[in-house]
Amino acid sequence: MELGSYCNRRCPWCPNGWHQRGQRREHMKESTWRALLRDLGAARYRGWLAFHNYNEPLADPHLFDRLRQARRALPRAHLEVLTNGDLLGRVTLRQLRTFGADLVRVTLYPPPQRAFDGPDKRALRAFMRRLGLLAKAPLRDRGSKIELHARQGRMRVIVRAPRLGHFTDRAGSVRMAELISRKRRRRQCLLPIHSAAVDYHGNLKLCCHIYDTLQPSNRPYVIGNVEKVAFTRLWASPRMQSLRAKLAAADFRGLAACARCSHRPTASLVRWIKRHYPVRPGER
Repeated sequence: MELGSYCNRRCPWCPNGWHQRGQRREHMKESTWRALLRDLGAARYRGWLAFHNYNEPLADPHLFDRLRQARRALPRAHLEVLTNGDLLGRVTLRQLRTFGADLVRVTLYPPPQRAFDGPDKRALRAFMRRLGLLAKAPLRDRGSKIELHARQGRMRVIVRAPRLGHFTDRAGSVRMAELISRKRRRRQCLLPIHSAAVDYHGNLKLCCHIYDTLQPSNRPYVIGNVEKVAFTRLWASPRMQSLRAKLAAADFRGLAACARCSHRPTASLVRWIKRHYPVRPGER
């Protein structure tokens, strides 16, 4: 869920580093937000509602209000805030807990000149100390990132440092030479089966890799607007089901951005998906 467009950074591994969208201070309309909450509330939604995508949530003036509203409307949902950590301190961390966040996930990015150096373990521990937190478990190496975990009350805090070589060019929106995909995809894609991405215009995108839904080239990846049609209807729509089946079968005809995307799901997710969307012999 994108509450707005603005990000305080212009990282070269993110589309905001190559386009002006992230410098604008535009916000999701109140009517769009209310429509989404009503629909999820009526469905008794119990999954994750994560505030992020191509913006910095802590820079959005509506974040705390919308956290509080989401907690009231969706008492069983898990509310998550993802941030680059620049605007996060001890006071803000307590506010996030007060307003209902279940998880705060901080990604500490390296300086652009050291983008592909190994992640800095010391930076993670120093950031935890800055927040007044004590890591309750050893550092975890996830392959694409390293992480430290802690808690503040019932709220979890994860601080991570990524290995940027695992990033993608975000469906062609990132022009960083090291991330540009030049190979045609042959693997199935599972993202639209297990997660949804709604931008600040209220548009449900095929997946989170699609950057600007107002660009004409991205129209094939816009499922609909959650203010005009209920999110749950869009999510279960024949068009969405058809696209999921195509991507699960590695059929990228008519989906040029998908055909060159290098995103790879985790092994556990692949196993779960194959139980629900079996792949025929010979397909990958």
